[in-house]
Parts: sequence; structure tokens; C-alpha cells
Amino acid sequence: MDRRSLTPLRVAAVLFAVAAPLLFAAGCGQREEGPPTPARQIESRATADQMRTGAERANLIIILIDAARPDHFGSFGYGRDATPRADRLFADSVVFEQAYAQVPNTKASVSSLFTSQFPDTHGVIGMHVALPSDVPTLAELLKKRGFHTAAFSANPFLSSEFGFARGFDEFHEVFREVGLAPNRLGCVPADLLLDKAVPWFREHAKERFFAYLHFLEPHKPYAPPPEFARRYKAASEIERLTALYDGNLAYVDDAVGRLLTEIEGMGLFENSLLVFMADHGEALGEHGHFGHVECVYQPTIQIPLSFRFPGPCGPPAGRRSEIISITDLMPTFLDLFGIAIPDTAQGSSRLAAIGGEEQPQDWYTVSRSRGTDTTGGLRNPREVIYAVTAPRYTLILGDLGNRIELYDREADPAQEHNIAEERADLVAELQGRFETWAATQRGRPVVLPGGKVFVSRAPRVEMSEDTRRQLEALGYVE
Repeated sequence: MDRRSLTPLRVAAVLFAVAAPLLFAAGCGQREEGPPTPARQIESRATADQMRTGAERANLIIILIDAARPDHFGSFGYGRDATPRADRLFADSVVFEQAYAQVPNTKASVSSLFTSQFPDTHGVIGMHVALPSDVPTLAELLKKRGFHTAAFSANPFLSSEFGFARGFDEFHEVFREVGLAPNRLGCVPADLLLDKAVPWFREHAKERFFAYLHFLEPHKPYAPPPEFARRYKAASEIERLTALYDGNLAYVDDAVGRLLTEIEGMGLFENSLLVFMADHGEALGEHGHFGHVECVYQPTIQIPLSFRFPGPCGPPAGRRSEIISITDLMPTFLDLFGIAIPDTAQGSSRLAAIGGEEQPQDWYTVSRSRGTDTTGGLRNPREVIYAVTAPRYTLILGDLGNRIELYDREADPAQEHNIAEERADLVAELQGRFETWAATQRGRPVVLPGGKVFVSRAPRVEMSEDTRRQLEALGYVE
């Protein structure tokens, strides 16, 4: 380059081009001793490299509320104002409107979260099955990279008995630590989990950490404190159950709001990726179902999912319409933190989708039910149902392949009109995608020819008496 061509303006431009990446890196993911700077957002789409730079020293906080369906959140269009604090968080986050669980069952779903495997590979589908010990978990991989790892569980299915403590420096079984009778129904209210978690954040605020918080609400038995239980009126029995569910959701939303206020006051918003999600949804009478283990319609498999990035480093807040599933989360976190994704992972990193880049329109995911059969379908394989969720359409396969349903979620969000006969072409296309997916799994789905229910062959877990009592309080009785 001819030096004479470097006018002062061009000199400034060159210097900025050299310095900008350094300035960006210096402002992203750094821990500051003084007060946190106000949250800022980059003006355009965030590239994956920018997000990785911003997360170079960031923490990971996952807040999971059990059995929460997104269509009961105000920001998803619900009429009741049950989730004001989560909605404020969503307004400052990247929110996925089509996020799905792999199975509407806590133990199996969190196994997919921690291992990035579908239940037909990890096999944690029966009541007495533990997380397999031969698959690396998210906590183990983060711990190897220097994260201090801690979990707080209000759900007795997420216990050390079932292998979920692996990789955590601290694993707080809140349901056990509080003494088995935290309320009249024997389940752990959100306030007691806060009592354990908030002091931990204060103690470890200066360290790099991964914190996983699993709140039990709004899961059954829908027993919020009286002020929340009385909040919504009801006439019929279904309306009464829905009102209690919404009251339970409002209660945990209030608790999460208090938690967010605490961690924001500690300056953790500016150096943490904060993920808000559910493990599965909940049926409230749709298709005659209540609860979540029996079916794979939208109310049980669709979940709320949001990502709030460290202040200056993440993508602009907004909504994403792409399909994303729980199996995608571990690869996304590892990609963000520059950690190799293990070969055992079956999900994909979705940093590009989070950053707002256009994604392939043929993305789909697969979910399956457990059914009322607590063996996961070994005793009654006809109960095992699969859902293939693609853009706009959902294919449902059950009854050993004899049950075929197709729904247009855009025209029929309640999934009341089975159009399988009218759209045989689309059924065939989605069945082909299901076959392609099935070929990647350890067990061949029972709804396909030659299929057989696959459940982990790990030794049967004999639950302790206090764990059994907790599960009985939640309605899980074998």
C-alpha cells in the first residue's frame, strides 16, 4: 500500500479495524470489581464468534421450572397475568417460540438435557432407571474446564440415587435437606429452594460457575400458597385445576423474580448466560389428558426457552421461530464456551439460530411419551407414542404403528383435526424423517416394524424410603 494514500480518515479507519476486536473482547464476559455497567446489546446480528468471545469467562445459570407450558405465559399470549417476572426476562432475552422436550417426563427429559441424547439412546425412561454412567454429562464437561458446578433440586427424581449428582461439586437435594415435610402435601415449595440457592450465589459470585436450579412448581399437586391459590376464579372442575396450575405458576414466577433480583444485585447478569426453561409441559384436559407422561400433544412437549447473554456480548433480544429441542442445549453451551462436543451428543449447536442467522426450514425434532407404564413401555408397549415436530406440522405415531395422526399447528393449534387421510403425502414425508432419525438411535422405536421398547440396562435403582415418600406425594405411585 502507498503510504501517501493513508489520509487521516483512512488512518483512523485502519486503527479502528485493528482495535475493534480487542475492544469487543475486553468488554465481553469480563469480571469487574466495581458496579456492573448497564446492559448493552450489539446493533446487528451476533455471530457465533462474537458470542463465544462474550462468553469466554461467563458463568452458566439454568433456571428450570417443572411442567411449565409456554401458552400460560403472558408473553406467549395468555390472558392471565401469571408470569410478569418471566415475561420481563423474556423481553431482555432471545426466546424460542418452538422449543420442545424429548419426553414429557422429568427424569428422562433432564437426562436428555445433561447428555444431549434422545431417550431411545440414553434409555432413562423407566421409574427405577438411573442416568447411564458411560456418557459424559454437561456438568462433568464444564467442571473439567474449571467451572464450579452446583445443582439445587426440588424434584426427587433428580437425586444422587438416579445418578444426577455426577459432575457436580455440590448437589443439593432440597427435597431431602428440608426434612421430607416442607408443606402439607410433602413437596418442596420454591421459597425453600431459594433459601438454599441465594446464599450459594453470594458465596460463589466471584468464581466461574455452572448453577442448575430445578424448581418443582408448577408441577402437581398444584399447591401454591393461599394468596396464589385464591388468585384465579373457576366454575368447572377443569377450570379449577387450571386456576390452581396458574396459581402455582404465578407463585414460582414470583420466586424466580426474587432470585433474579438477588443475582442481578450481585452483578451476575453482566458475566452470566442465564437460561430459563422447563423440562416438559402439562395437559389440562386437552384430548382428555391431565398431567404429562401419557401423551405428546403440544401442551406436554412444548416448553418455554430463553437465553439472556452477558450485557454487551449477546444478540439483540427477540423471538425466534426455529424449532429447537432440549438435546440441542448441551452442544450449544459447549460450543459457546469453546469446549469440544462429545461424539455421544445427538443434538446440534444452535448458536447461529440464537444469533438470528437464517436456519434451514426442514429442521425437526422427535419426542416420545412414557405412558402410565412405569417401566417405560416394557409392560405395555402400546402406550408408547411418538411425535415428529416439523415446521407447521406434527405427526403422531402410536399403538405399535397403527395410530397415525397429523396436525397443522398453524391452522389448528389445539390439534383437534386429524388431517392424516387428507395429507397422505405429508404423512409419508414425515414418516421418512422419523425413519431417518430412528436409524441414529440405540433402540428402534416400537411404532416401527421390528421395533422394541428400549430402556437402559443399568442395574435397577432401589429407591430409599424418603425418596419413595416424596414421589408418592407427587402422584408417582407404582
